[in-house]
Amino acid sequence: MQTIKPQSLFGQLLLFLGLPLFILWGFSAVSSYLSAMNAATQAYDRTLLASTRTVAEQLVVHDGKLDVDVPWVVLDSFERNMNDRLYYKVTDTQGKVISGYDDLPDMPENTPGTELYPALAWFYNATYRGQELRVARLLQPVNEGGVNGMAQIIVAETVQSRYYLAVRLLASATLTQGGLVLLTLTLAWLLLRRVLKPMRQLSVQMVRRDPGDLTPLPDLLPWSETRLLIVSFNRYIESLRGVLARQSRFSADASHQLRTPLTVLKTQAAVALSSPDPMQWRESLVAMQTTLDSTIHLTERLLQLSRLSRLDQTERQAMELVDLVKIAQACCFSSMAQARSKNIDLGYEGLDEEWITGEPVLLAEMCINLLDNALKYTPENGVVTIRVTRDETQFACLEIEDSGPGIESGLVRHALMPFHRLDNSAAQSGAGIGLALVNDIARYHRTRPELLRAESGGLLVKIKLAAV
Repeated sequence: MQTIKPQSLFGQLLLFLGLPLFILWGFSAVSSYLSAMNAATQAYDRTLLASTRTVAEQLVVHDGKLDVDVPWVVLDSFERNMNDRLYYKVTDTQGKVISGYDDLPDMPENTPGTELYPALAWFYNATYRGQELRVARLLQPVNEGGVNGMAQIIVAETVQSRYYLAVRLLASATLTQGGLVLLTLTLAWLLLRRVLKPMRQLSVQMVRRDPGDLTPLPDLLPWSETRLLIVSFNRYIESLRGVLARQSRFSADASHQLRTPLTVLKTQAAVALSSPDPMQWRESLVAMQTTLDSTIHLTERLLQLSRLSRLDQTERQAMELVDLVKIAQACCFSSMAQARSKNIDLGYEGLDEEWITGEPVLLAEMCINLLDNALKYTPENGVVTIRVTRDETQFACLEIEDSGPGIESGLVRHALMPFHRLDNSAAQSGAGIGLALVNDIARYHRTRPELLRAESGGLLVKIKLAAV
């Protein structure tokens, strides 16, 4: 059998909680960076567009030519951020550069226009002199002094400030969310230590517990989700304690019951060996045979009783459809010789068939034991009747009625216990197992025997079984 390596529940819970938190933290950091970069881009794009508009306002027409005058004061206002450099280019309606950097890259084809501003404006990224640029392009209509068309204003700036702003926003979000993650894990760590402390205490007690200690477990787990576990375990311990007690009592009683016939056998053998008379030998052998028959019968009952006490739920479910009438009639026929030996009127009454779900061997054993008990305690020339009927609740009823001395109502509970023989018929001998075995077989079929007073004054045993 493969041994499973034990794992830490504390570590598993922290990993189950912490790993998703760190993944979400990383996903949130990337999302925050992208959001921050988008926000910085929009903010600086607005400044770039304002710069192009400022330059567009400086467009003038002199002597039929478009010109632009960008004062240094205006350029200085564009370059307040000392982290970036600003570049611009202005072309007239003919596409001729009239101011700025001639080699500033033009807009790539198929660049979509912006929908954020009511202007003929475009934004795009470019590389200039080994630097990354963010470029704003504005088309300005000109219709003055004979000049008609669109002038183009391009303003570009490096992107260091954008990255700087995005990194600052990312750092702020990361620190805030990271603090929340660490706080959550810290609180989870403290909570798990507190929650698992009773389980550690219970584990220590279980390890130090004596293997034979069957006392209930202390209620160390205060949570409603685990209370059922302790209750179930204590119920199992109580059931195990009962099983062990019954086994111990059964072993003691069985050894006592077997010791008596073995002692008798030894005495009978000693008598035969000490006598030279062959007739005495024969009498001793006959007596030994009778003792052996009763011992074999007792041993079979003991084994049957022991097997019933060990049946588990899986075996209990292995039942089949059987005809209770056929079982009762067969048992009645097999007990006929015992009835004739005492001139007892033994017969069957009731239904022609009655199907139930049960274990046929055990049901037959129950009938045989009931008939044996009835025939044993019924005096000579008495009456024993076995019946199979159906009552008003649609249950099949197995009844065995005799004309013997019966059982007083106060002694019914003792009559169903193993090795408890009643003293209402001193002429009979036995170990007191028959009715106890009947009781166990009935419990196996989820019912119980009823010991009632018959109309004749004898005993009426009634067992209700679920009919099909």
